[in-house]
Amino acid sequence: MKKVLVLIALIFLIMITTSCQKPEEITISKYFQSMKAKDRDTMAAMAAEPVSLEFKSWELVSSEAPETKDLILPQLIKEMADVKKKKDTQILLVKDKKDALDQLKTKLGETRGSRQKAELQKQIADVEIEVETETANYKRDQMDYTQMKTQVENEKKMVTLSTNIEQNQELFAGKAISAKANVKITTADGEKEYIFLLRKYELINPVTKKVFSNRYIILKILPKEDFEQGN
Repeated sequence: MKKVLVLIALIFLIMITTSCQKPEEITISKYFQSMKAKDRDTMAAMAAEPVSLEFKSWELVSSEAPETKDLILPQLIKEMADVKKKKDTQILLVKDKKDALDQLKTKLGETRGSRQKAELQKQIADVEIEVETETANYKRDQMDYTQMKTQVENEKKMVTLSTNIEQNQELFAGKAISAKANVKITTADGEKEYIFLLRKYELINPVTKKVFSNRYIILKILPKEDFEQGN
């Protein structure tokens, strides 16, 4: 009977301890459990950029009040579409310039008069500069599109990790909640503080108007000095 009472008391204590923890603290605690067990699959499911640290112990030093913002995925997708349209328009302009250049070169080959040739050569030189300029503009637009596409893919990945929703994420209303925690980690080399940046996505079910199940995920784990320097 005494053993049963002790077991019940222990379970009750665990429940109280867990219930007192903030959601972001629970995520961090589970991540350290995964690191200790070298469970890379679980770490990858909990963090956008998993980091594995060898540690003896860890301690939550402080955590800031969560910050709530509007979802950015719909805006990112709109911006990506705009950048793609600009890129596609630019490649057509490059093609037109190259076609014009080819026509001038063909005309030059068919021209006999030296005066006419000189004029065509000047036009060719001007159009070659235009082709070079517009090609550089296209490469810039292509780079912008690639960066936007990466942003969208990363944001979708984080939404999926937080909510397990993979399709049509941009169609849901809701909020993104970010948190920051300062964690002291003890390793064989001593103590060092790290900043954990976390986020969860509260997407609203359009039918029930209730928030879908979600959890905090870890966006970044940075040494405190790197975080303070903006790295």
